Amino acid sequence: MGIHDSGVNYRNLIRDLAEMYPFDVAEVVLVELVANSLDAKPSTISIDFNPAARTLVVTDDGKGMTSSDFDQYHDFAAGLKVRGTGIGFAGVGAKVSFNIATRVVTETRSTSFSGGSNWYLQSKNKLVWEDIEATHLPSHGTRVEVVFEKALVYGGTEDLQRLLRRHYLPLLCPEFLDLYDQLALYPKDLRFVVDGKPVAPIDLIGYFALETVKRFFPQRGGKRIGYGVLGLAASEYPIAPDVCGVLLCTHGKVIKGELFNQFPGPLGPRILGVVEIPEFVHFLTTSKTDFFRRSKHADFERLYAPIRGEFKAWLGDLGVKTTEIAGTDEAAKLERELGKLLDDVPELAEFFGFRTRKDVLRPSIGGTTVADIHDGIQTTFPSGEGEAGVGPGPVDIGEEPGEALVEDKERGRQPAEPISRTAKRGPRISFADQRDRLELAWVEGNNVVVNSGHPSYIRVRSDATARTLHSLFAVASAIQRFMASEPESQTLMFADRMMAAWGKR
Repeated sequence: MGIHDSGVNYRNLIRDLAEMYPFDVAEVVLVELVANSLDAKPSTISIDFNPAARTLVVTDDGKGMTSSDFDQYHDFAAGLKVRGTGIGFAGVGAKVSFNIATRVVTETRSTSFSGGSNWYLQSKNKLVWEDIEATHLPSHGTRVEVVFEKALVYGGTEDLQRLLRRHYLPLLCPEFLDLYDQLALYPKDLRFVVDGKPVAPIDLIGYFALETVKRFFPQRGGKRIGYGVLGLAASEYPIAPDVCGVLLCTHGKVIKGELFNQFPGPLGPRILGVVEIPEFVHFLTTSKTDFFRRSKHADFERLYAPIRGEFKAWLGDLGVKTTEIAGTDEAAKLERELGKLLDDVPELAEFFGFRTRKDVLRPSIGGTTVADIHDGIQTTFPSGEGEAGVGPGPVDIGEEPGEALVEDKERGRQPAEPISRTAKRGPRISFADQRDRLELAWVEGNNVVVNSGHPSYIRVRSDATARTLHSLFAVASAIQRFMASEPESQTLMFADRMMAAWGKR
């Protein structure tokens, strides 16, 4: 049996890995070990914690690791798993565990490989792993046993189940498991077993006593790409003390809770939504607790914007008024001013985009394209826009009220033909009176919302020129903060605080 060195500087690496996450290291270990198991497409994941022995064991009956997978599992120099292929990183749960563990014993069996490792601290600064046989696995799968340095890492069976609900709630709900089965992500009979006891499936609506429930199915091109449920829970913060809103999920993992910059007042803590969009996996940050939005903003918005629209409509049904004021003369004037700057400020053009030519569909008796009617419009304009007698052309699918034709070869009944149009892209500004928010403005989707309740806005609102300058500064501040990394974005709140102090004088 060989002995392998895991490389130098591992202490810095495991510390850096742990610091990427907004929760405790022990929680990271469990969440990441489960993520690796899920990527193996199992039907059962067993989690066992023995406080006396200080061990956590996660076992799955998935496809197991190949020899190459097994090497990367131990290699700190190996890159993290390619974004978009799953929700687990190669061995990150085991690696980060060495912040609080002394040993990790791993066994795996696949069609091409069978083996194991005893991975431990040989000295304060040396981490090694020995080859061992896979003796605990009768067939395909992986077993990881973490031996912690101290006892009482988890609070028992109920604590482990609570962590599963917080991070993998959709995988406990049969209605979401049906979706995963249809998309060939996981089998519909996927089950978790905690300390030898199967975790009972959760009826989302009944378990959290949800009221005013709304179900919806995000679509693209007439095909479902996800599933969502919105409701009001009987109690506040039903998942965890710091979690409420719409839980955006991908591949069964809860990524973050969202209220989409809406302000539902006292109802906020009771809002519980669960929305699964598998394609969100392409936008995950390294810690999988947020999304990259800047580099592929338009692609992300195509998935994100319909969910925001459903949520805002649901709030409207509850009688909660959204605070956004769109389409005002002031917003239009500001959009025109920003439009003049697109050529000179590349970052603005990058964020808002340009008008682009594209093919859209219009009804036609002799049309050869089969289409279906979808809610939502996005105005397009004919080539040569502005010529006398030429008005807006057909419309493409979008967020605003109305209908648009979308090609649907399987179910479409409407004959249509494509026509080339110029889709309207550019700055979108709206205003919201949010006196309890410190920000001068903030980004919401492809829009920037200017805070008309900010003290500095109130101070200059009687002067049209000063108001425009203030709003331009607010928009710049919001986009700069949006494009910055998280630590930088907090530092950039200085301008908002300074302007608030000035406005209150």
